[in-house]
Amino acid sequence: MTVELRPVTKDDFRAVIKLEVTPEQSDFVSPNVVGIAETHIRPQAEPRAVYADGELVGFVLLHPGDDPGQHCLVRLMIDHRFQGRGLGRQALEAAVAYAATEHAARSVRLSFVPANDRARALYRSAGFVETGELDDGEIVMVRQLTAG
Repeated sequence: MTVELRPVTKDDFRAVIKLEVTPEQSDFVSPNVVGIAETHIRPQAEPRAVYADGELVGFVLLHPGDDPGQHCLVRLMIDHRFQGRGLGRQALEAAVAYAATEHAARSVRLSFVPANDRARALYRSAGFVETGELDDGEIVMVRQLTAG
């Protein structure tokens, strides 16, 4: 499957906010409408719909980090109906590539709820390393994209 990130538009906004994770995962990620609302207090944030072969399957939210050359992946979710197909990994790689190509990011930072073992395993296998920091109780990880 080909995964791509597209801007959330008025045409797919309602469909994006209807995407949901499983009930067991609901403590790990806020609803998509919260991520989209955050763009009003963080105007540089970029909400992106995740499409696989043209079908809406998930949502990511990115924004510039506090340090030059750093980009943050604030949200990554794949709707429960599409999980288990490798789409989360592809969406993660698409988000990293987007940060690198569109923003010349040298690193991508993210955080996750400590109890979310699946997220930890995914991020580790994708080259993210724990920084030892906590952000609002979440474990922070970073992936270096270039030296420096």
